Amino acid sequence: MGSTYNTIIFDVNGTLLGYEDPLGFEKRFAVGCQDLGTQVGPDDVQRAMAIVVQQWSERKQTGSRRASGGEQYRRSMTWFYQALLTALGVPGDSGQQADSLYERFIIREGFMPPFNEVKETLERLRVQGLRLGILSNFPPHLEDVLKRHGLHDYFDFFVVSSLVGLEKPDAAIFELAIEKAGCPRDEILYVGDDLYDDIRGAQSVGLTAILTDRHNRWPEADCLKIKSLSELLESGRLEGVAFSNS
Repeated sequence: MGSTYNTIIFDVNGTLLGYEDPLGFEKRFAVGCQDLGTQVGPDDVQRAMAIVVQQWSERKQTGSRRASGGEQYRRSMTWFYQALLTALGVPGDSGQQADSLYERFIIREGFMPPFNEVKETLERLRVQGLRLGILSNFPPHLEDVLKRHGLHDYFDFFVVSSLVGLEKPDAAIFELAIEKAGCPRDEILYVGDDLYDDIRGAQSVGLTAILTDRHNRWPEADCLKIKSLSELLESGRLEGVAFSNS
C-alpha cells in the first residue's frame, strides 16, 4: 500500500541545476582554463577528474564538514578547482586561479543551468497543490541563484546548509527541513541526486527518498529512482507514490 504525499523537498545541484551533457562540467572547466591561458579539452579535464574525484571522495569519508558555512563551502570548492588545475598542469598561482573560477562559476554564473524539464515540472506540481521546499548543501546565496534561474517562487521554504550550520547527510538538517515543511514526515518526499548525502540521509530520518540518476551514476541504488524530474508527473511511474491534491 502506497502513501500520499503533499510536500516534496528538493536538493539543488545535480537535481534542479546541472548539465544535460554528461561532459557539461568538463567542457565548462576547459573553457575556464582556456580563459586563464592554457589550452585543455574536455577529455583532459575528464582524466584529471578521475584523480581529483577520488581525492574528494576520500575527504568526504573522513567526515570533514564541507558546506556548513559560506567560507567553508568556498574553501571546499576552491580546493576542488585547485586540485583540478594542478592535475591539468595549468601554470600560475593555482590558489588565485581557483578563487577566480569560484567567483565566476559559483557567484557570477549561478552554478549551473536548470535541467530542461525542471521549470515545467515545478509548475505542474504547484498546480496540483503540492508544497515544495529546498534542502541543499549550498553557499548562502542559494535564493539569489534560484531567482537568477527563474525558479525561486515555486518554493515555500528553504534550508541551506551554510546558513544553518549543518549539512547533509547529517540527520539534524533533515529534521530541520521536516520542521519547516510543517507536516508529518510520511507526507514528505525527498528528491536528490547523491545516494549518500541525499538518499541515505533522508532515509535515516524516515523520509521516502527518490534518487535522480540522469547518467546512471548509481547502478547499485536500491531506492526509488528516476532519470528526469518529469517522471514525478507520470501516473503510475513511481510505484506506491501518490500526490495529494489538497
